[in-house]
Amino acid sequence: MKNRKIFNFKNLLLVPLAGLIIGFSSFTKDDNDDFELIKNLEIFHTLMRDIRILYVDEVSSGELIKNAMDEMLKKLDPYTVYYPESLVEDVMFINTGEYAGIGAEIVKQDGDYQIVEIFKDSPADKAGLLIGDKILKINDKDIKNKTNDEIGMLMKGEPGTMATFTIERYSKVSNYNVKRAMVKENSVTYYGKISDKTGYICLSSFTENCSKEVKSAFLKLKNEQKIENLILDLRNNPGGLLIEAVNIVNLFVNKGENIVEMKGRVEQWNKAFKAENSPIDTKMPIVVLVNGQSASASEIVSGALQDLDRAVIIGEKTYGKGLVQTTKDMVYNSKLKITTAKYYIPSGRCIQKLDYSHKDSTGKATQIAETQNRTFKTKNGRLVKDAGGILPDITVNSDTLSLIAENLIAKNIIFNYATKYKQNHAEIAQPDKFELSDAEMSDFKIFAGNKLFDYQSESDAILEELQEAISREYSDANIKTNITNIKTSLEKQKQQEFQKYQNQIKTAISSEIITRYYYKEGVLKYNLRHDKFVEQAKNVLNDANLYKKVFNN
Repeated sequence: MKNRKIFNFKNLLLVPLAGLIIGFSSFTKDDNDDFELIKNLEIFHTLMRDIRILYVDEVSSGELIKNAMDEMLKKLDPYTVYYPESLVEDVMFINTGEYAGIGAEIVKQDGDYQIVEIFKDSPADKAGLLIGDKILKINDKDIKNKTNDEIGMLMKGEPGTMATFTIERYSKVSNYNVKRAMVKENSVTYYGKISDKTGYICLSSFTENCSKEVKSAFLKLKNEQKIENLILDLRNNPGGLLIEAVNIVNLFVNKGENIVEMKGRVEQWNKAFKAENSPIDTKMPIVVLVNGQSASASEIVSGALQDLDRAVIIGEKTYGKGLVQTTKDMVYNSKLKITTAKYYIPSGRCIQKLDYSHKDSTGKATQIAETQNRTFKTKNGRLVKDAGGILPDITVNSDTLSLIAENLIAKNIIFNYATKYKQNHAEIAQPDKFELSDAEMSDFKIFAGNKLFDYQSESDAILEELQEAISREYSDANIKTNITNIKTSLEKQKQQEFQKYQNQIKTAISSEIITRYYYKEGVLKYNLRHDKFVEQAKNVLNDANLYKKVFNN
């Protein structure tokens, strides 16, 4: 072992710990807990000192402590996270949707780092990078064996600085110079008039100023497109800033209405949010679309509009995240995102699904049984429940992806076909008119080849286990022949799956192709053509009696 200079590690560690202990002692009146804190911090300090000085190999004290901190926070909930200085920009991106970089997402697939998404008008877009490009080097540094974090650091940088990407496209290697800039993806992914009377706004996240985006989109639809009703799409929206959710609800409800209340252990952080501004419309019929991935701020908006009887909620039960996080500045330019409260919507419901303060024997958070869900009342007296998420007024279930489609997506067969398609087609029709021909679907089938059916179903797995068991226990050739015949029948059935789920597969291929020409916005416009959630919303909005009936239940 190398000679190492031993210094008074105890003094170095205890100076900040003393401040921490004083801070905690002034914060709590539980003397026993104070004692346990002081005792265990001293034990931790002694443990770290001895490992650092005596362990057989060199260790990184910083890495060990960071791992200990991460594991400690995992015991609380998934949303309480420590960000060292190197990751503080991630916090900014979560809150603002803005970061300094090139505006492209890179993922390792098929053994190579490939561009899987490019933001419209981003530096990457302007430089000519394409989805499907394989990234070989960044600034002459080979990235093949680098981690995602290392590649992220190479891509990010000060606005105005240059990054050189060595990429392989259609078997040809070229260099592209990309000028970094502040990149921001709009939270309103798409808005437009989708029928004679109906406007549509898709909100993908609750980042800074997204309420202004929603307001602007709505006013354009109302004043210029003359819409008479609105669909607000919050499906797959994971949430974000609480205040933006409050501001969006405020657009459609009267000033002074209760929207959400935060309640936590620290009384001075408790706060009730009301509609503080004059609304822009309190009469227009509204449908809010949600699904199982609509969480947090999405649930505040949908839940508050439901409790205030201002909108009809259509779709699936939402995720059930009723926890509020506060970002706190820490020493050495680090940050802590910590759960400080639960939020309660106007009826008094808390829609948090999991109880992280009570965990089962496996360490998983417990969930309140449906039989224990309490009943509350909306503004007009409708009965609603704290069901660990927002229950829609009208249920529409998402289609289940078939095994064959899952395989084609997971193994990047559809992705790679779309890359090939882009190579052979300089342009395509607008998303609302684009359609793959039968010949192109046949071409895809040829492209996929044997990989089309190269997946294991649950039946395949069971049959494989059965075949192994029979081989061990029986020697009768007839049994083995029967198993072989069943396997042949299953393979024939797989051949029929392509035809059975051809529309689902065609939609997946079309979406992947469209994103290469028209970005996320184009995919949304294409999917609106056959979206059963949207169709149900339009049916409700076009039937005044049906719309009103929801609020009388």
